[in-house]
Amino acid sequence: MSKHVTFSRQVKDELCRQHNQLDCCGFAELAVALASAGRFRDDQLTIATAHLPYADRLIEQMSRRYAFLMKVRQGSELLTLTFSGQDAMNTLLGQMVSELGYDPATGGFHERAFKPDCCLRAALRGFFLACGSIAEPQGAYHLELSIRQPGTARLAVRLLARASIRASKLDRNGYHVVYLKEGQYIAEFLLQSGAHESLLAFESLRVEKEMRNSVNRVVNCDNANAQRIANTSARQLELIRFLRDSRTLGQLPAELQAAAEARLENPDLSLRELGELMDPPIGKSGMNHRLKKLENLAAGLSPEKLEAAPQARAVSRPAPESDD
Repeated sequence: MSKHVTFSRQVKDELCRQHNQLDCCGFAELAVALASAGRFRDDQLTIATAHLPYADRLIEQMSRRYAFLMKVRQGSELLTLTFSGQDAMNTLLGQMVSELGYDPATGGFHERAFKPDCCLRAALRGFFLACGSIAEPQGAYHLELSIRQPGTARLAVRLLARASIRASKLDRNGYHVVYLKEGQYIAEFLLQSGAHESLLAFESLRVEKEMRNSVNRVVNCDNANAQRIANTSARQLELIRFLRDSRTLGQLPAELQAAAEARLENPDLSLRELGELMDPPIGKSGMNHRLKKLENLAAGLSPEKLEAAPQARAVSRPAPESDD
């Protein structure tokens, strides 16, 4: 039996197939990944991932750019990558500080960091590969980046805003979580980061989900209307029967008697349908006006008539038919 591949995994698989055409973009992706998920020490850097293709991508990037020595430790769920070398660490941090204004203490970046649009897209890709996850599109919309340092989380919010994506932020279990809860912003993130195949799959499921929700809303509305009609009809029938059994109905104007008879004979019809049975036909508001008048008359009867009504109702109600 094949193992289920999550949507997060699909997105990361696709992003790992993307190539940074420019050196600045490759550095942008790497810098935000290390700042958001890496642990820096004097002469080494440690970063963990559950995604093997990204581990391979990271190893290739680090060895090509900085000739890092690499150790890999396989855990039950995570691959932990350790890159060692004082000179290489100095080179890496020095470049991040000088080119991006990186502050190792807070994870902050210069306001002008990742200014070109190509570097913005590469940075968003780096964030998701290093610390991102996305919920299955069939359920609630949710994409999040779990970032170690507050300055890097502020950078993520700033870059998302540049891409016209509105993000929220909270602290959870020592991480600074930047998250998206709206389908349109998640779709824009997938587009900007380069996950175009995943975007098509997401939008297809999103359309299907929203159509299903629309159908459910219509059905629920129809059910609510049907229940409302039934409740109104039951109330009107009870009051009209009271008027009939208390010998009041026959004393009313002809149009009210006709409205009462129409409701008694057609308890399931709507006001519009009842109005079409009148002679001449009347509209929904006209029928509603007549039935309301009957309800008000029934409610305004004297206590003597109210007391007499049950007896009158018992006398006037026809006997049930025999089964014989």
